[in-house]
Amino acid sequence: MKKGVLVSPTIHEYSDPANLLELARCTEAADWDGFFICDHLLLDPDGFLALADPSVMLGAIAAVTDKVIIGSMVTPVSRRRPWKLAKEFASVDQLSNGRLRIGVGLGGMDQEFSNFGEDPDKRVLAKKTDEGLTIMEGLHRGDAVNFDGEIYQVKNARLLPRPVQRPRIPVWVAAMLPAKPGQRRAARWDGIMPHVMPKLLEETQDIGDTDMRVLMAPSPEQIREVVEFTSQLRDTDEPFDVITSGITAGLDEQTAKAKLQAYRDAGTTWWLEWLDCGKPGTLEQVLEQVQAGPPVG
Repeated sequence: MKKGVLVSPTIHEYSDPANLLELARCTEAADWDGFFICDHLLLDPDGFLALADPSVMLGAIAAVTDKVIIGSMVTPVSRRRPWKLAKEFASVDQLSNGRLRIGVGLGGMDQEFSNFGEDPDKRVLAKKTDEGLTIMEGLHRGDAVNFDGEIYQVKNARLLPRPVQRPRIPVWVAAMLPAKPGQRRAARWDGIMPHVMPKLLEETQDIGDTDMRVLMAPSPEQIREVVEFTSQLRDTDEPFDVITSGITAGLDEQTAKAKLQAYRDAGTTWWLEWLDCGKPGTLEQVLEQVQAGPPVG
């Protein structure tokens, strides 16, 4: 089981590009396997929480690291033109020499769409996501793409150069449990990152004092169910990653080891340590945690 760090949300000190780059360098120096950031335009309806641009940051992170796998967790394809996103990802994959993972989701915050005159309806976002992924795959294969969808139309378009990874950059799909659509979508690609949908959380409420890392963490039993469900839908023997994000910080070594072993036994292939970046004034302790290296287990 590989271990990476997840920087989410990139607000407060983590909206400063210099701090994110320092974290990325420390992650690689401490022998973690991956470094991942969130992808948001705005998290509060009025836009008072500053956020770093994820595409720009991934390019910069690729330039200051050499070994760690990098990516966004997760990019709403529905919020971007798929051909522009395909070009961005191809360039980051080239810059990182094939270390990129494309994490995708529908987009969880209505205001990131409605504030800009776009429809936040999840059925619309799902259609945009599926059509966008199909277009990106074709463009990343170097083909001349012709596509006539409900949302997008592409005519004889080719974008070169291609990504380093062949036949394309691996795609990891976020899924909100217990719903099945995200799991079905993930089964068609290269990996799944399950989270639990908070039952009592309204999008407009203040979540400043809510630890979303705990609220959204799947249990090993839920990971096992996800593995069983998606494996039945796959028609290929190609590798399929199961990405679990959670917390071991604050646990003693034996407890952390037992926790990680339970997730490994359930089928997790990547453990992402979700850093405590939701509150201001945490950068120093987060840097210390990253520099201590990945947890044993």
